[in-house]
Amino acid sequence: MGMNASAVSQDASVASARTSRGTLEHLTIRRRTTGEAAAARAQVMRRMRIALPVLAVILIAAFLLSTRTGGGDDAFLDDFADVRATTQNLSSVRPQFSGVDASGNPYEITADAMSQRAEAKDTVELDRPRAVTTGPDQQSVVSAKTGTFNTEDKRLLLKNGVTFERALGRDNYVLKTPAATVSIDDQTVVSEEGVDGAGPGGSTLKADRMNADNKSGAVVFEGNVSMRVYPKEIEKTDGADEPAPATENGDVE
Repeated sequence: MGMNASAVSQDASVASARTSRGTLEHLTIRRRTTGEAAAARAQVMRRMRIALPVLAVILIAAFLLSTRTGGGDDAFLDDFADVRATTQNLSSVRPQFSGVDASGNPYEITADAMSQRAEAKDTVELDRPRAVTTGPDQQSVVSAKTGTFNTEDKRLLLKNGVTFERALGRDNYVLKTPAATVSIDDQTVVSEEGVDGAGPGGSTLKADRMNADNKSGAVVFEGNVSMRVYPKEIEKTDGADEPAPATENGDVE
């Protein structure tokens, strides 16, 4: 009886040991399987990180290629046939353009405001522009209410209340004209709209056309020229108040 109890006890111990060892083996296998699955899953994720961006690039390239080759739906494209690309005008406050002309003389153009159309990259519209051009011995100052400056050929078209300040001889004159063109590289200020100006001591000047040249320092007036000059530093005598005779097609330097 005692021997049977001992045998049963030994069998139970063996069975318990086998059960424990089986459980441990089972747990070890499950941990190993779980680790392999995690490694495989990580490898799949790494491959997807590479494959998805490549696939996206391929799809975008295929889409762009199909649209360029005209393989799209013509009916869909016809719905947008009348659409035009539009952009707002560029604008700026107190712009400044400065540099040198073809002869190396400095110039400067300023304004209160500037606007530029998207389709006209070389042309700017100016509000109250003012241009200062310099020659070897002369300087011209021109201003107006509105103007258009072409940055390619350096021409400034002025309109509405153009004022031209320039020395004629030893006196400074302020001339007014409806429109004028300032050519930076040619160093000229030209008006075909008529000029009307005044100088010191009540002197006046009128003409149909004007061409001021900074290179030579000359200002040429043409067409119905009328200039009234009062002599200075000369005591008035009888007839001293008579105006000087008008000069036709004159060249005032």
